[in-house]
Amino acid sequence: MKRASVAELEAALRSWDRSAHRDGSGPERIQAAVCLPLRDTDDGVAAWCIRRPDGLRHHSREMAFPGGKRDPEDADLDATALRETEEELGIPRSRLRLLGRLAAVPTATSLFTLNPVVAEVLPGAQPRPAPGEVAELVSFGLEDLFAGRLPYQAVDLGRYLSPIFHFEAGAMYGATAHVLLELLTLYGAVCDLPMPVPEITTTVPWQ
Repeated sequence: MKRASVAELEAALRSWDRSAHRDGSGPERIQAAVCLPLRDTDDGVAAWCIRRPDGLRHHSREMAFPGGKRDPEDADLDATALRETEEELGIPRSRLRLLGRLAAVPTATSLFTLNPVVAEVLPGAQPRPAPGEVAELVSFGLEDLFAGRLPYQAVDLGRYLSPIFHFEAGAMYGATAHVLLELLTLYGAVCDLPMPVPEITTTVPWQ
């Protein structure tokens, strides 16, 4: 199986078509940013995601990427993503290199729109997750989906399929799973790998 590097993903992002997603830019939407932290490893490109702690007001126990809504002091949504990653994962923003963006994804259960920012974690940077924000830090390889190591399901909602990815720490679903699906689609395109077909399920993790 061909493996792509972070540099190859960065190059592909420059010409990536982000038009396939639903529009999340309406004036009623609250713009938030999430960071997809990538790094080159001996086993290929890996990413970090997190499981939120119990008891949070929003998204308790969910699998997610570090992120949140834009603060007034943030210059733009890229700055929001870097700040949130520093606060949640303990990786200084000076050790994060911006690579590009994926398509904005509106959430179905709130007025938030997720703006995914892809960044490279520079060599030597070590995460120190904030306990109040992160119950578990999960590392996974982008090739895991194509190698059958990342279980992939979807719920048929009629207008579109809603993806679900199953990690040992929990299920990733909703807008966050759409973000991950686009990243994996980009990876598959760079590596010339066909996207796996999800198992259709009626069991939904959000109920």
